[in-house]
Amino acid sequence: MTMIKHPRTQEEWGEVLRETTLEGVGAGNLVSSGWQLLTYPDPFLTKVSEPVTEFDYDLATICEKMHSTMFYRDGIGLSAVQAGILKRIITMKIPETIEENGKTYDTARPYNFINPEIRESVTKRFSFSEGCLSVPGYFENRERSDAVLLRYETIHGDVKVNWFDGLEAFVIQHEIDHLDGKLFIDDLSPLKKKRIGKKIQKTLRKK
Repeated sequence: MTMIKHPRTQEEWGEVLRETTLEGVGAGNLVSSGWQLLTYPDPFLTKVSEPVTEFDYDLATICEKMHSTMFYRDGIGLSAVQAGILKRIITMKIPETIEENGKTYDTARPYNFINPEIRESVTKRFSFSEGCLSVPGYFENRERSDAVLLRYETIHGDVKVNWFDGLEAFVIQHEIDHLDGKLFIDDLSPLKKKRIGKKIQKTLRKK
């Protein structure tokens, strides 16, 4: 188990990326557009996800397809339950700067957290306009902890403990809520949630 203090250096970010991406697993580029996602008010989204116990090719395949789905839908995070898989898996992308042929490019790279658990959170709050791929078209200003200490496993089954702050911490908290059967609109009034659900279904019927 490793402990990385925050804020991380560029070298520490590199370590996290190497530990949580699919390099060396061999899953390959499985899809270009990913899965169809569940949307509110689908009751499956209220189910609690189960821990991952097998760290194998099937897990790598799920993570790879989650990556494709997240990027295709221009999301910054995704949980397996949103694709109808009740396993405690989340994927998230973080910004990354790369150099190629003397030029610098800003890009983003996905990484995975298996069986994530928040062990500690700071009292400082971070405000953000929160949205969700399972609640398309709706945003709500929310406050969450500015930094969290996360215990998780890599796709190889290695246990890690790292601090995440800012937007990364916000996304992690949002995705773990999904694993626990919670949505960011749960505290809204029943009437408002009903309107959101009807609007989503109307939009989907037009596609």
